[in-house]
Amino acid sequence: MNKSSKKHDKKREEVIHSSNHLSRSFIERCRYFYNGQEKVINIVGIGIAIVLIAVLAYTLLYIPKQQEKAEVAIYKAERYFAMDSLTLALNGDGQYDGVLSVIDNYGNTKTGNRAKYIAGICYLKLGQYDDAIKYLKKFKSKDKLVSVQALGSLGDAYMEKNDLDNAAKYYKKAVSKNGNDLITPVYLLRLGMLCEMQGKWKDAVSYYEQLQQDYTQSYEAMDIDKRISYAKTKSQL
Repeated sequence: MNKSSKKHDKKREEVIHSSNHLSRSFIERCRYFYNGQEKVINIVGIGIAIVLIAVLAYTLLYIPKQQEKAEVAIYKAERYFAMDSLTLALNGDGQYDGVLSVIDNYGNTKTGNRAKYIAGICYLKLGQYDDAIKYLKKFKSKDKLVSVQALGSLGDAYMEKNDLDNAAKYYKKAVSKNGNDLITPVYLLRLGMLCEMQGKWKDAVSYYEQLQQDYTQSYEAMDIDKRISYAKTKSQL
């Protein structure tokens, strides 16, 4: 073996020895730290375990049971809502719960979330716009139609309050989310009309043309060419 090889082997042994020493030193430091903080570490570990167990119990046991109870509780309120008996849907009839009670008791369930939407629509139809906004903002949904309807209804509530900026904000959210032939044309038309009220004629033309191009067969697209022509004329003044 030549001198170069011996030198290389010696160097490698020194590196390995140094690495082993560092590893032992790190392990010893960890052991020393644990021995000094054993009580605290054990308490923290037990605390984390308790939290995890509580979360699992809440998710897997409590919520499903609450969901079952909520479905029973909301049954009559939804029937009243379908019949347009809005006050009864909200407050119940003395024997059966209304959606407000369902929200109070089961607000964290899927049914409680649905109850928030119903409450918002009821208040909107009753002309209580602040309450409508309150509950519709709390409602969350992945449903393509209902999510758009909720956003558009928020726009309607702000429109009734003559808060045009917020009305436009939610109408824009409604038309940009989950486009569909049933609801999107409604809010495109309302958004265009709102832009007219604000004197934003070019924006009105843009929304009307989107309605004309993307939803040609919709009821809202009937005679939309007249609105386009009028808005274009106004935008050139």
